[in-house]
Amino acid sequence: MDAAEVEARLAAIAATAGGGVFGVAARSLHGPQEVLLNPDEPFNAASVIKIAIMVEVFRQAEEGLLDLETRVRLRDTDKVGGSGILRVLSPGVELPIIDLVRLMIVVSDNTASNILLDIVGMERVNETMRSLGFTEIVLRRKFMMVPVARPIPNTITPRDMTGLLEKIARCQVVSAWACGEMVRIMKEQQHNDLIPALLPVPRDEDQLLAGEMPRVEIAHKTGSVSGVRHDAGIVYVPGRDYVLTILSKDLSSPRDGEEAIRRISLELYRYFAGV
Repeated sequence: MDAAEVEARLAAIAATAGGGVFGVAARSLHGPQEVLLNPDEPFNAASVIKIAIMVEVFRQAEEGLLDLETRVRLRDTDKVGGSGILRVLSPGVELPIIDLVRLMIVVSDNTASNILLDIVGMERVNETMRSLGFTEIVLRRKFMMVPVARPIPNTITPRDMTGLLEKIARCQVVSAWACGEMVRIMKEQQHNDLIPALLPVPRDEDQLLAGEMPRVEIAHKTGSVSGVRHDAGIVYVPGRDYVLTILSKDLSSPRDGEEAIRRISLELYRYFAGV
């Protein structure tokens, strides 16, 4: 099966979601294979853009602008709704910056994300994305803040997000150490019901038997707001690693959208892993 056939299959899957728009960009880390569906369509970034914030935190740490072990005190005024755990903790608790990064990625903590944006600066995140060539990854507002008017949301495209993940996977952003740390953090992702759901991700060492699909590890970040479901990450298959971004918007049925993302992920796995 060639890329054009895969793209046609992805479009057919997207059409089963009962409305909505899907965008996909997936690329092999071992060859020229690439699969695209609406790769330059802008989407509400939801929490996937937290990957860009993580990159900026590590960049500033690498340049000596901040220390990842510096402890930050949680204030009641920092707390926002949505995903995460900091909003239910007592004010005054202190956490090192690196743990705020882990919370931001692993459980998509919105409070941790906003604290990190206060530390590194929203425009610095955008500047770094532009310097890397990703002009369509744009932060415009914090998470879960009530605006006076409805501003344009944070936005991403499948192509640019996959490009950023490829640079992380290839250790081409910040430093090799930073990229390794970012991958380790994303591998601890707790929301695993999209890209990983239909893939052979073992829950323990004895789960996979000889002859089954190749064991995979996944470093990824999900995102969701009303009518939007996303997942983006790096899939590690022995000798066949690939990066992918699957975005959606205007979903009339988020449940159908989630199922489409799972099926798209499986199609991409079969193509890139050669199974």
